[in-house]
Amino acid sequence: MIGTAVLAGISAAALAVAAIRLKRAADAENDGRRDILADCLPLLEGPDLKPDPSSYGVLRGRYRGFEVALRPVAEQLAFRRLPQLWLIASVRLPTGAQATIDVLRRPTGAEFFALGGQLPLGLRPPASWPQDSSVRGSRDAQRLLSGLETALAAPLADDLTKEISVTPAGARVVRQLRQGARGAYLLFRDSRFENPRAQPAEAAAALDLAISAARAAADASQREGLADAAPHAA
Repeated sequence: MIGTAVLAGISAAALAVAAIRLKRAADAENDGRRDILADCLPLLEGPDLKPDPSSYGVLRGRYRGFEVALRPVAEQLAFRRLPQLWLIASVRLPTGAQATIDVLRRPTGAEFFALGGQLPLGLRPPASWPQDSSVRGSRDAQRLLSGLETALAAPLADDLTKEISVTPAGARVVRQLRQGARGAYLLFRDSRFENPRAQPAEAAAALDLAISAARAAADASQREGLADAAPHAA
């Protein structure tokens, strides 16, 4: 009986130690997620960094005079591909366009963050865009797509670019931030990212692209408005 009690006490102590270690590991993981954007605080005016329900820090503020947000997101595991850590950059910049377009590079089906699934119309990517792009839009998106072709060709050719979305309210860009560690993935199917903290230059590249996409949509919308008005002016 005494031996059984001793063993039970040892087991309980071991479980307690294991629980403490798991909690410390979880706390360290949450701290790391929250701080991924900490180095980018000086990039924004009035920066506000708060964790979302996934514990990833979301950074909001003003950049180049516009309201912006930065959000890291880890992609769910995709078959035969290393895990990906993406950086989502959003800018509020009214485009004047009534349509919405979403362009997703190299779709795998694991992009739960992509906006294209909410859009009804599938569109053919222009010849100057990578042909592995999935393009979806609202029902009146074809004219906006034509207006964006030249402006988005080079950004979409950059392999770090995953998604570009343009809406009446602004634009959103998803770019690769990190790729998962091969060893942790192959051995444990674990999503671990070495040096995940975003550098200011990486955040600025994503934000600049979002602003450029929104401005391109605004320019295209203005051209369409002038073209529509021309017959009446005549």
